Amino acid sequence: MSLNPLAQINVITMIAIVAIFIATYVALRRSCLVPIMAVMERRAARIEAARASKAEADRLLENARREAEAMLAAARTEAEGIAEKSRQDMNEHRAEALARATTEAEALLARGREEALVLRRSEEERLRVELHASVSGTLARLLDQVDDAAVRLMVNRVLQSSQTG
Repeated sequence: MSLNPLAQINVITMIAIVAIFIATYVALRRSCLVPIMAVMERRAARIEAARASKAEADRLLENARREAEAMLAAARTEAEGIAEKSRQDMNEHRAEALARATTEAEALLARGREEALVLRRSEEERLRVELHASVSGTLARLLDQVDDAAVRLMVNRVLQSSQTG
């Protein structure tokens, strides 16, 4: 036996090995490789479609987010405008109510002053009459003759001094 490895190769064995390899390859290709490749291609297509769908969804979501932010900003602006208008209306209403209340209070005060003046004058007149009668009566008891003009003058001076003092 020779130690040369090429000398030990048998051509028929080699042909048989090649034939078995080719037959195994063809059988595996038809039964396993082709279906596996088809599955992998379908899977790759689904993955690509899913990626495209995700990209579209991300784009739609970003557009929706931008629209929502724009709507929110518009709503905030509108709300601030409404709040400012409400504040202005409230301030105007408050100023109008204050002006009406001030006018009404001044009218009531003027009417009260007039009534107080009328009451004061009537009370002064009543006091004058009572004081005149009292002084006339007292002087009539003390003196025989009473000068009505002098009594009036004395009563008027007493009342004037009580008003100034």
